[in-house]
Amino acid sequence: MRKYKLDTPPPSQLRVDGKLNEEQMAVVDAPAGPMLVIAGAGTGKTHTLTHRVARLLERGVSPDAMMLLTFTNKAAKEMTRRVSEIIHVDPRRIWSGTFHSIANRILRQHIGALGYPDSYTIIDSEDSATLMSACLAEAVPERLDKNFPRGRKLVSMLSFCLNTQSRLDEILADKYPQFVEQTDTLRDVFHLYNTRKFEMGLVDFDDLLILWQRLLLEHDDVREKITTQFQHVLVDEYQDTNRLQGSIIDIMGCKHGNVMVVGDDCQSIYAFRGAEFANILGFTDRYPDATVYRLEDNYRSSQQILDLSNASIALNKKQFQKELRANVPDAQLPAVLGLKDVYQQAHFVCQRILEIKDEGESLNEIAVLYRAHHHCLELQVELTRRGIPFVVRSGMRFFEQGHIKDILAYLRFISNPKDEISFLRLAQHAKGIGAAHAQKIYNQISRASDPISAIQDCKNVFPEKMHPSIGKLSNLMRGIRKGSAATAIDNILSSDYRHYLNSKFDNPEDRKADLEQLANYAAQFETSENFLNEISLMSSIAGQDVNEPGEVPDEHIVLSSIHQAKGLEWGAVFLLWMSDSYFPSKLASSEPDGEEEERRLFYVAATRAKTELYLCHVMTHRARDQRMVVLRPSDFIDELHGEETLYERWQIG
Repeated sequence: MRKYKLDTPPPSQLRVDGKLNEEQMAVVDAPAGPMLVIAGAGTGKTHTLTHRVARLLERGVSPDAMMLLTFTNKAAKEMTRRVSEIIHVDPRRIWSGTFHSIANRILRQHIGALGYPDSYTIIDSEDSATLMSACLAEAVPERLDKNFPRGRKLVSMLSFCLNTQSRLDEILADKYPQFVEQTDTLRDVFHLYNTRKFEMGLVDFDDLLILWQRLLLEHDDVREKITTQFQHVLVDEYQDTNRLQGSIIDIMGCKHGNVMVVGDDCQSIYAFRGAEFANILGFTDRYPDATVYRLEDNYRSSQQILDLSNASIALNKKQFQKELRANVPDAQLPAVLGLKDVYQQAHFVCQRILEIKDEGESLNEIAVLYRAHHHCLELQVELTRRGIPFVVRSGMRFFEQGHIKDILAYLRFISNPKDEISFLRLAQHAKGIGAAHAQKIYNQISRASDPISAIQDCKNVFPEKMHPSIGKLSNLMRGIRKGSAATAIDNILSSDYRHYLNSKFDNPEDRKADLEQLANYAAQFETSENFLNEISLMSSIAGQDVNEPGEVPDEHIVLSSIHQAKGLEWGAVFLLWMSDSYFPSKLASSEPDGEEEERRLFYVAATRAKTELYLCHVMTHRARDQRMVVLRPSDFIDELHGEETLYERWQIG
């Protein structure tokens, strides 16, 4: 048992720069043919892929005959820039870019075969949602239930179907069971949406890939021309491809067989977005002649961090075995900390951040990672109190999210019935009440001495069909003003708001978890007013307390979900909520292969750290009924037998 309050060695870093190790050279010099490159975290895969492209050009492959597929245009531009520096070729001649940008280039030449005009217009996500809403109104002219999904969510549902190559009824049963009864209606809306796009010569982002696939499958002459041109197809981050992208890659490589895919099966963590783990795992089944290469020399993390990461991921059965080796100096063992509760967890992280800062490290070299966004609620509050600047990579700050602001609107109106903005927001959660009706209700109740009680009287000025909604709204508002903020949040979650949450937001289960955590946080305050006063302090972050004169003013730590942190690195990484049922997530672990994906997620988190890794597990937590629950450490900690060599426990006083 190690007592906390230790000096730590300064972080070390060694980057590959212009040199290739033996494993990387084997990939660069490989003969033609299908190749699977399993590139572990921090092993220089981009460096290797860049030199492979340069070597092919050196061998006489024309830049026009090479397709390099990446997940960001920035990555593609950077790789082609490096290639041009190595071999002095015009990088614009290489067909490099994202799947969607390459698809657009191909479709501009051949889309006429599908009946589209060459001058088709690409519409963005906002335009897609607008058109989908118009199609919904046309396909379902009668008044829709407020809980029926609208434009943006419909686009998301259709997109998931297309990219996973799944039937609508399958996706609804698996991801959107609340809409199964509307299957036929949704199918009609989607059909009309696709028809309208075709009639107007419009193409959305998903169409770019779908139409590329259709060209290859339905038009032999086009497929022959395209696949003949591209002698080599190279794919970065292959573990993140979905079924549609995997299908396109396989067809594009059918003529010459020179398909090189680079990725790490142990970093496949995007199944919820539609990524298909079977693409990389089954590559050698689809390409029996493929050669498998492994990059295992790591240039990011200390051996101590890699030992823990290797031991954890080795427990996954479905994987390509590998063992990462460090090429940087040794550092301290990863630390496992049992924290009394979420508040002690927040206090420890903030204190250690300030100590790391005092030791001479930049705040930009520090990150706090977590499985779910609500895991950092208390930490955001504590960082604000201490003036430590931070940015949230996983999206908006906790209290700026739409569903959080929804709930706060109820509490703010209860606290101040003159708060018109809050009322207009919350009233529209009720079935059948839109913006105009909400304004009409507010105009009437604002003249009453007790606006909350006056909501019930508004029935008299509205049609009878709206009376149930107004009655429910009135009962809810009168009920929640009597109790604490935590009780109010629980009551709102038990009201019709849950239907609104399901229909308006993606990942409603995650949103509900956020709100339950908000209720737990609110339980420490005696009144709603005290709770709202605390929340108001979250409106600004100064953070100058930890900055010395002359330092860069935007220096900050990063708060991020693990999913958003993939591909990034920091000197010190704190991983929150390493507790049973929180990480691994109980919901995710219950799904087929879910536990293995959760372990890959832990592996990604651990390998973001260069020299310092802190695994924090909360030991007690207050449930929604205010019972204190004792929590075990995460299975990902318990299963790492050999505590003396893989990590050390820190005792927090």
